[in-house]
Amino acid sequence: MRPLAPEFQAYQWAPPNSEVARLAGIDPSQVLRFDQNTPPLPLPSSRPGTIAGTIARVSGYPGGGYIPLRTAIAEYAGVEIDNVVLGAGGDDLILLCARAYAGPGDVIALPPAPTYPLYKIAAQLVGAATDGAEPVLTFDCRPNNPTGSLDPLPAARPLAVDEAYFEYCGETAVPLVESEEVIVLRTFSKLFALAGARIGYAIARRDIADELNARQAPAPVGAVAAELAIAALAFRPDPRPEIEERERLAAAFRALGLAPLESHTNFLFVPVEDPRGVGDTPVQSAWLPVKFWTNLADLVTQGDHVVEAMAGEGVQVARAPVRHVDAVPLTQHPFRVRMQPRLGVAARAQHLEVAGGMPAEQGFGDR
Repeated sequence: MRPLAPEFQAYQWAPPNSEVARLAGIDPSQVLRFDQNTPPLPLPSSRPGTIAGTIARVSGYPGGGYIPLRTAIAEYAGVEIDNVVLGAGGDDLILLCARAYAGPGDVIALPPAPTYPLYKIAAQLVGAATDGAEPVLTFDCRPNNPTGSLDPLPAARPLAVDEAYFEYCGETAVPLVESEEVIVLRTFSKLFALAGARIGYAIARRDIADELNARQAPAPVGAVAAELAIAALAFRPDPRPEIEERERLAAAFRALGLAPLESHTNFLFVPVEDPRGVGDTPVQSAWLPVKFWTNLADLVTQGDHVVEAMAGEGVQVARAPVRHVDAVPLTQHPFRVRMQPRLGVAARAQHLEVAGGMPAEQGFGDR
């Protein structure tokens, strides 16, 4: 077996709901997950009736070519069916691009840090370096995870643009696909609430899509996941409530003298002078953990709790009447600020405790 680079660090997953519930002393049904930047509950289209027919035929393999799914994706993205490549989530497509373009001795260029850790992992898995001249492939994260920024596209080609949060910004590199060696990577994990189904897609010029498909697994997406994705595209969710809540919460942070970075995603990244010191504030005692990035803190909340905790006792924060979700307990595995319309109460923040941070290379916001 070819050895991995000495500095290689495998991707680290967040704990399952059962472990979260055990640490918090609550029932698993009370846990709402916000640590992966995904909706806490499925879409209305993700119901048993949607997949009943597929379950009845689950003893067979998925239909060859996934024509209904690729047709629905092509219509949604404004491309042709031959431009679509399927994968088991955006992560699978990141790995596919790396192995399609690079090998030992090659260079893969990564987005500036901090960014999603899987690009580096993908490069290391194929034996490529991540620094050096003349990269054979450049990854771009747009909007960026974890900062939420929407920076200009790199001029380098070939270019793989990760658009996991495309629906929250509206800008895309898809118009470049036909004329340039640009590959757009997207996922059904975020707005479409299908992270557990593991399904994503790439958009590329037909000749590039053919090469990627030749290097992809014969049936990369399960039949149940494909059916759920078709249903989600037929009844597309509206990102505007989350965008509005993002801006309202950013304004609340600014009122405290903080400066959240401009976000084009469904989360906020809030720099602070003493990120480790945030752990000694009421943010932690209110069960609102933080994610540390060197000299920055990626603050975590569901709605107004973190704003009140950082403001201190006796400070009132204007609350949104219908876009508030109480804090979700998650000890020792922090995540970032996440907005979601009110869907229910997991646990009252004032009765819970939290401790700890996590390494900067811990993955979150998985594709």
